[in-house]
Amino acid sequence: MPISFYVKSGEDFLHSTLWIPDKSRREAVVFCHGWGGGAQYDDLLERLAHEGYYALRLSQRGYGSSTGRADLSLWAKDMAACAASVRGAADKVWAAGQSTGATMTLVAAATEDAFAGGVAIAPFVTLAQILEDNPNARKILEERFGPLQEKHFRTADAAKIAAGLKKPVLIVHGTADETVPFAHGELLYRKLEGAATHRPVAGGNHHLTNVDRAAVIADIVEWLKQH
Repeated sequence: MPISFYVKSGEDFLHSTLWIPDKSRREAVVFCHGWGGGAQYDDLLERLAHEGYYALRLSQRGYGSSTGRADLSLWAKDMAACAASVRGAADKVWAAGQSTGATMTLVAAATEDAFAGGVAIAPFVTLAQILEDNPNARKILEERFGPLQEKHFRTADAAKIAAGLKKPVLIVHGTADETVPFAHGELLYRKLEGAATHRPVAGGNHHLTNVDRAAVIADIVEWLKQH
């Protein structure tokens, strides 16, 4: 059974859930949800723990029972604070996430020394581009973060921030993603050049609920083991 606790980040406290392996590889994965929050990838985290990884899922500030106000510009810092919380048990920590969490995984991998690399599931290239491609996105985001500010656009520019990244990253994206078009993942893969591995999921939707998730999870675990 996973355990729950709070990680302090700045003046706020992030509710976190940790799966502890029976036999540790001394590696950990910090997983970040998308802009809607939730726990859609606990099956991945359970599998990671089974394979020897400490697997931590955080709720960003302003989500769930985490304190503070939602602020996209702080997501990478919050992920790094969670990475620090498992440093005593792990010598290597990976960032991971889905959707907005995936975009911020790439940002965190590029800007935070705590991370060895990242796994990004359905990332968008830039906040500006997803607002153009998904007409409903601005309303949803502003309900969560308030009026979008320059700092949000600057922080969620994975194409610029992660360009030239030398750390290994895996980009997983469904080809039928109805929320973040598959082209976003393709463009990020090209931007990251030799650092990235691309794992398209044929026919997969945004949350990969319509495909064989076990096969996708197995590929993610294998990629982590190889790196």
